Amino acid sequence: MYNHISRRAFFIGAVRAGATGLAATSLSRTGVFGSFAVAQSQPQLQLNLPPYPFFDNLRAVMTENRDLLDRLVSAYARATPAASQNPIDFLSRYVPVYVFEQTLQPSEPGDPSLPTLLWLMHLAGYFGVWLRDAFIRFPVPGSPNPRPGFPPTANSFNAIVTRINAVLTAFNGNDAGAIAYAEGSLRGAQLQGLTDSYGYNAGYLDQILTGSKPTNAMAPVGYFIYNPTLLFEGTYAVEEIRPLDNWRRHAEQAASRPGSRYAEIVNVVGGADSLLAIQSAGVARGKATWQPQNVFLAIANYDQPTYDLLLVTSAYFLQCIQATGLAALAASAVGNADWARAAVRSNAMIVPYGGSYSVGLFDNTGQLPTFTMV
Repeated sequence: MYNHISRRAFFIGAVRAGATGLAATSLSRTGVFGSFAVAQSQPQLQLNLPPYPFFDNLRAVMTENRDLLDRLVSAYARATPAASQNPIDFLSRYVPVYVFEQTLQPSEPGDPSLPTLLWLMHLAGYFGVWLRDAFIRFPVPGSPNPRPGFPPTANSFNAIVTRINAVLTAFNGNDAGAIAYAEGSLRGAQLQGLTDSYGYNAGYLDQILTGSKPTNAMAPVGYFIYNPTLLFEGTYAVEEIRPLDNWRRHAEQAASRPGSRYAEIVNVVGGADSLLAIQSAGVARGKATWQPQNVFLAIANYDQPTYDLLLVTSAYFLQCIQATGLAALAASAVGNADWARAAVRSNAMIVPYGGSYSVGLFDNTGQLPTFTMV
């Protein structure tokens, strides 16, 4: 049944970063959000969550933690100028950054925070329902009206829960199993293997910055720069999550380390199963899916604020996948189990982020979260 609960400067320059808007917030040097402490006498920002799907199968792998969510809202309010505060920016960018900056740390088995972190990622994914709303508010000629949709059921999340349980089993199992899972996660079904998922989302972000950008909105110059002939390569005009450069260095070092399996993992027998081939196919598919001719996903009429929100949430989702892929590659190349568990744990977070997002995109009963001051 439905459950109702109430209640990031990277000014890189206006030309490079484009319209600052939602992206014009700051990071703490002590961590993304710094301290949660806040003076209780001051007005507080409150997140109002409408009903969202939280069935028994989701409860089996996730735990709600309203107190943590409220503390994250307070931290977001301090880090983000009032004019830029947006509940979707909070849920779909700020919350995932918080989660992945924890899960991308080397780990041993056992992490009591995982059920709550998975719940946060379920919220971050599901309230992608905002994108469905944006397609409805900014239609293009030929776009579907009414837009196809259906209310979610427990069955909508069965595959998501199954995948989460498989990841948790690998995370909490022996070292060999964690390393094997990390290596295996680099390949896999479309949008499930990390390499394909990075390729697809890189192609998608490139496409909405170029050929499919809205007619009346500015596409920031240099927002995302990548070379599709290089594996998990990409840089951003927005501030990067802290683990990303760390795992870039680990993967680079693993490539040249004596005894490393890096080349073997990347190439296997070559051909279509090489990681570069998988990534390239994903890039092409992401670009093709988001071409303006696909009126179901057309963003040509988005206004600047909606476009900015789409860009910033997409850029941070891509960073999280990129860092997880680099962690999985580095860990499996050198056989480091603690590194592998970082990749495995983060892979678990990607499952509800992407899976619940897909459910929200088709939920014709979904409502949007709001902020109020109390």
